[in-house]
Amino acid sequence: MRPPTGSGVAGAGAAAPASAGLQAVITSPRRKLAVIDGVVVPLGAPVRDATLAGVADSLVVLEKDGERDVLLMHPNIDKKPARPAGAK
Repeated sequence: MRPPTGSGVAGAGAAAPASAGLQAVITSPRRKLAVIDGVVVPLGAPVRDATLAGVADSLVVLEKDGERDVLLMHPNIDKKPARPAGAK
């Protein structure tokens, strides 16, 4: 049996589309690109009414009016330090 394809209700509780947010980071010695909301954006180009100001391994920095916004590749992952071996 398949689950229903949609609940028929859209609103604030609806999940964001799969193409929303930072999807990929592409870097080379000559250029830096990010895939944001399904669009390939080069460093320095406009995106989301801002400018792509920085590209790192798993995040990008957008700048608008002197303010910075960081987009994470995996925004819902909380990193925690590993427990030492033998600790319970």
